Amino acid sequence: MLRHDRAAGEDVYRNPNDLRHDDSVREAVRFGAVVAALGVAFLLIAAGLVSTCSDSTVDTVACGAPERTLLVLGAPAILLVGGVWAFVRTYRAWRNDQTWWAWQGAGWFLLTSMLFVLVTSLAPLAGPAMSG
Repeated sequence: MLRHDRAAGEDVYRNPNDLRHDDSVREAVRFGAVVAALGVAFLLIAAGLVSTCSDSTVDTVACGAPERTLLVLGAPAILLVGGVWAFVRTYRAWRNDQTWWAWQGAGWFLLTSMLFVLVTSLAPLAGPAMSG
């Protein structure tokens, strides 16, 4: 594939299937993995904090309604921000004639993960409200 290299001001041949030297793909995969790990870490910490709550204890760190809401929405918020940033990087890479599809894949992975985490974390809260 013949592409124009804007930085060098010349046309260069680049094989689109040769990803061995494409740092953008590695960077997108690394970004998606780090953001997903941060979301999972927040989710595990939040689950640990909420699991200490019972009817007999009043823990002001995790047991109030506002605190529980923040803990439930924290991991999806991390994944949402990461997904939106990946789509911003997709547009920037596309505009600069770079490999953009890796960033788009990272964005869709993070947004899908956000929806999954959001639905599974809100399902226990919706159960009592739907039954009564």
